[in-house]
Order: sequence, then structure tokens, then C-alpha cells
Amino acid sequence: MKVELLDIINCIALFQLAVFISFLFLRSAKRKSNRILAGFLSVQILLIINYEFFRYYHEIYVFCPHLFYIGTPFFFLAGPTFYFYVKSITYSNFLLSKRHLLHALPFLFAALLFTATFYIHSAETKRALLDNRIFLSQSFSLYFNIAVHIHILMYNLGSLFILKNYRERIKQEYSSIQSIYLSWLSVVLYGFLIAWCTSILNFLSRSFALNIHVDLEVVNFLAFFIFFNFIFFKALVQPTIFLGVEEESRQKAPYLSKSVEEQYLNKLTRYMENEKPYLNPNITLFDLSKKVSIPHRSLSEIINNTIGQNYYDFINSYRVKESLHLLSDATTRSKTILEILYEVGFNTKSSFNQAFKKHTGTTPTEYKKQCIMTD
Repeated sequence: MKVELLDIINCIALFQLAVFISFLFLRSAKRKSNRILAGFLSVQILLIINYEFFRYYHEIYVFCPHLFYIGTPFFFLAGPTFYFYVKSITYSNFLLSKRHLLHALPFLFAALLFTATFYIHSAETKRALLDNRIFLSQSFSLYFNIAVHIHILMYNLGSLFILKNYRERIKQEYSSIQSIYLSWLSVVLYGFLIAWCTSILNFLSRSFALNIHVDLEVVNFLAFFIFFNFIFFKALVQPTIFLGVEEESRQKAPYLSKSVEEQYLNKLTRYMENEKPYLNPNITLFDLSKKVSIPHRSLSEIINNTIGQNYYDFINSYRVKESLHLLSDATTRSKTILEILYEVGFNTKSSFNQAFKKHTGTTPTEYKKQCIMTD
């Protein structure tokens, strides 16, 4: 029995996965996102073990052929559990319900198929099936792997779509989104996609005997190993990443008559210009709604439909306007860009530069130089 690099990588991964799953259940099991993540990582343990049994085919064949294929149906749970984890992160009120069991149908079908054709047989019968390739033909293996890879890809793309919607949603409610933008989740999702690509490349190489001078199996498992470790690192260093944002209510905003709409719009405009609430870097739509005494849904409708902006851009437009005044005024021009961006309500230089260029077509530094040259 020869232990190779791939076995070492998988053993380390199994140990890390087991420790982290224990941590999720023992230290923070109350968070539903942690429980779902533990489920996803448990599936990965089964898949790695399933692979290792075939790595030592002859030993398992002789001593316990019942261990073959025990984790194979769980390929169809990797995508759904990861997808639900992303939903639980982006929607704090997400709950698993009976209708979500529909996502387990491919897994149940695969489990029943393997049970009827392999699991229920005796050890001797299983050896005979494996010897004669009666149970798992080459064509069946090919189509099964294609189905698995397509299944995982669809759920990964679905997760990316959820993240995209989440980022659009928070711009309707928050004026500062850096801390809740979930940039780390983008890295996780694209990391999972890259690991999937190495898996599909490894599958194509084995199925069609491609002449690739790289050990794609090692690359494949190393990619997933790095993917797992990034999750572990972020979860341990930043435990708050498991907090989500409340999903928007699906209740429609009340219909506003033209006169009420104009009244609210004038009220909002006066308040923004006179009181400058945008100078508060963390002001939310709910906060502004209370300050101007306009119902939350009505305020959202006015900003989105009447003004034609989302809340994030609406607030930033006032911040940029304020910064233009400070940059062009001779009495405040001595202030640095960093001082000005904090003064007008921005939290980071990157968000300030991005918003400034979006609303003016130039950067703060370039605008300041232009103001100096025109004096």
C-alpha cells in the first residue's frame, strides 16, 4: 500500500473538515448558515473518502467491497447544500422548508439506483459485478459524471445569481455597503467554480485519454483543498460573515397620488439640502425614512421611480456634490482627499473615487487640479 502526495492532501483535508464541522456544531450551531455549511462540508468528507476507497481498490475489494460507491450519490447534494448556504448568508430570514426537499430528488434517485443495483448484494456478488463491469459500464460512468458536473455547475451559477441580486438589493437600503458587500463570498464562489473546472478537466482527461503532462487529479484535489482552507480562514478570522441581510418584503409600496408624491419629494429634497443627513456614513433607508417622516416603502418608491436612482447612488450623489464644494472652495482646498471623503460621509477611498467618477466623469484628484489651474 503506497501512500502518495494525493493521499496526504486528502488526509489533511479530512482532518481539517472534521475539526471545522465540530467547531460549527459545538460553538455556533444556532446559526442556520453554520449548520448548512456543516452539511456541505460533511458531503465533501464522504466524497473524499469515497475517492480514497477506489485509490486502494485491491485492498477494499478483498476485505470490504461494501465500501465501494458509498459516497457516490452525495455528489448530487454538493450543489444544493452550497446553494442553500449562500442563500442563508444573503438572506438572514432564510429557512429550509419542505419544498426545498425537491432539490434532493437527484440524490434520492441516485441512492435508489445504487441500492437496487449494488448496495443490496452480498460481498461475493459485488466482487463479481466489479470484475465483469456489469454494474457500472463505461457508458453509464460517462453519463453519470456528465450529469454530476452539470448539476454542480447549475447550482454554482445559481449561487452567483443570488449574490448579484443581494448586492443590488442592499443598494436600495444602505448608503455604505463595504462591510456587507460580501466580497469574500465572491472569492468562495469563483474558487468553487475554478475547482469545478479542474474537476471537469480531470474527468475529460480520463474519459477521452487526453495527453496532458500534468497530474490533473492532484491539481483537482489541491484546488478543492485551497477552496476549503479559504472558507476555514474567513470563518475563523471573520465570524461575522455568517450574518445576512433581511430579505425585502414582497409587499408592494402603496400607490401614491401625484400630489402626495410631489409633497414627499419636496419634503425629501429640502431635508437633504438643509440637514445633510448623508454626512452620516451609515445612514440607511429606514433611518432617513424616520427623519423625514415618510413611510419606508413610499420613500423607496420616490427614490427609485421618481428620482430614478437606487438609495446607494442617491445618497452618494449628495456626498459627491458636497465634496465638489469642498474641493473647489479656496478655504477648504488645503484639506486632503482623505479628509474630504470622510467629512462628506464616505468610508473608504475606493468607494469615494468610484462614486465621484460615476457622477462627474473625473477623479477627485483631477478635479482638484483643475480647480487650482482655473484660479
